Parts: sequence; structure tokens; C-alpha cells
Amino acid sequence: MATDTLPTTFASEGIEEFLELEAKIHRVAEALKEARAERDQATATLRPLQAAHEKLQQAHAQAEHELVALRKERNEIRQRVARLVKQLEGAEA
Repeated sequence: MATDTLPTTFASEGIEEFLELEAKIHRVAEALKEARAERDQATATLRPLQAAHEKLQQAHAQAEHELVALRKERNEIRQRVARLVKQLEGAEA
């Protein structure tokens, strides 16, 4: 009788280990599903932010270009005003 219970004990222990392993696999599968769902949600949130960031970068580059052009124009106007002031001073003298 002792020999009959020994294989049954091993079999029940094997089944318990198998069931524990199966439960772990299910938990891992659920965690993976959740992680993928979170990743998909983050990606969906990120796309419009990336598009907005790109537009802002383009606007910034355009503003920088415009700023350089305006500074150049300001320097040219300063030079013209300086020449006109010299001409006026020369005409008064």
C-alpha cells in the first residue's frame, strides 16, 4: 500500500507544481498585456506631442531667421542715420 501512495504523492506534487507554473504564466501574460496597453496609450499620447514639437521647432527656426534679418536691417539703418547725421553736421559747419 505504501508503494501505491508514493506515485500518487509525486503525481499530486507534480500537478500542484504544474498548476503553480500555469498560474505564473497567466500572471506574466496579463502583465504583458497591461504593459503593451500602456505602451500603446503612451505612443498615442506621444504622437500629437511630437507633431506639436516639430511645429514649434520650425516656428523657432523661422523666428531665428527673421531675427537675424531684422538685426541686419537695424544695423544698416543705424549706418544710414550715422551718415545722415555726419552730412547734417558738415552742412551746418
